[in-house]
Amino acid sequence: MNRHLSSRSTRPEGLGLARRAASARAHPHTSEQLLEVKDMFGMVFRQKIGSSGLQLVSERNEINLMWDEQHYAPETQETFQINTMWLPLVFFIGTVFATSGNGPKKPICEVIQVDSANNSDMLLPLAIITDMDSKSKDTNNWYSTIRYGALAFSHNRTSSFIHWLGGINITSNMNFKQRSMEMSDLKIFRNRLLSVDDKLGLVYWLRNGTAVPWVIASTGDGSTATPFKGEWMTIRNDNLYLGSSGHEVVTATGEYINDDEMYIKVISPTGAMSTEDWTARFVKLRRAVGIHFPGFMIHEAVHWSDIHKKWFFLPRYASKLPFDATNVYETGSNMLLSTSDCFCDTKVVHIGKQEQTRGFSAFQFIPGTKDEIIVALKTSEVPADPAKPFENHIFSTWITIFKIDGTVILEDQALDDGVKYEGIEFANVFQCL
Repeated sequence: MNRHLSSRSTRPEGLGLARRAASARAHPHTSEQLLEVKDMFGMVFRQKIGSSGLQLVSERNEINLMWDEQHYAPETQETFQINTMWLPLVFFIGTVFATSGNGPKKPICEVIQVDSANNSDMLLPLAIITDMDSKSKDTNNWYSTIRYGALAFSHNRTSSFIHWLGGINITSNMNFKQRSMEMSDLKIFRNRLLSVDDKLGLVYWLRNGTAVPWVIASTGDGSTATPFKGEWMTIRNDNLYLGSSGHEVVTATGEYINDDEMYIKVISPTGAMSTEDWTARFVKLRRAVGIHFPGFMIHEAVHWSDIHKKWFFLPRYASKLPFDATNVYETGSNMLLSTSDCFCDTKVVHIGKQEQTRGFSAFQFIPGTKDEIIVALKTSEVPADPAKPFENHIFSTWITIFKIDGTVILEDQALDDGVKYEGIEFANVFQCL
């Protein structure tokens, strides 16, 4: 088991969930785990695993709930009580993921799709990936950890919690100056689960526990040997957009060097890559909130919405003051910016209370919500000793859910202490890896 993982579940207070018993010794989707959970909840539910999924029968009200593998939601439209139904549903999701049965098999690593007209409770497979910076080095190689679980959402989309099931290490021996596997995002593209290493400029296909190189990108216009600092990925017009931090490259004290990190890459399904200069767009975006160079806005979480026909940005850091590497960790942003292609109509929404050391590192629109609801990661990298700002950073990560109008559904929920997650995707890891 990865030393970074814990068995904690994250959830909002007040849902009244039954307390989870000690973790099973077996892997979450083994029959031994199934028997333990059956014993735990036998007084409340009868369980049946079949080729079509998981059936839970409530002895309290005789309502049958069938796990629908195609849409990841209960088939019944009847409402069930969140305080007794959520936990067993989530706990069994590992078994459901691993069940092959005799039914039709799905394509490898499919995009999770939910009908927006679905008004029932939802249960969605979720995966996040680590960027541990220099701590990604193991004895003989480098690794990043994918943590997987499930996001549960009530039928009225006002209550939600997340339960984690386990983790898988992805390894590689490729490196740049002894740095590697510092993954910044996760994205399903053409039935492959992809991630990007922000130190190597490599887009990887994650497969069978390893990172398979697919596309390599160099910084700026592509004419130098410096690796592209990939921070975010999104899909538009069947192409993969790979972006960087969206601000000027500067010295540790904020002195201008170049605009290389304001370029993006557009990658076709076959891996053909082109470069676009987004300098003017990023400048317009930060001007919408009154930031002008040497002030800065740093991006790690960007998506295009086909539904809204807009770009959405959740900046990691933002400040009207010049960049200073010794205290940039105190400039965390709580802004959501959205704009059409012209970058001339930017709308700004503030999400919850601003925490100086927390900034957004990744997000996804939740399937079936018409791109109205977002699940996002926030991270912090605080020096253990402020007098030594470049040494021994303490990593922390939170996960949160909110509407694009700023309404918070799930307040920041802390993940593993000392772990920095910077990529998130609705992905069934048992199909994708």
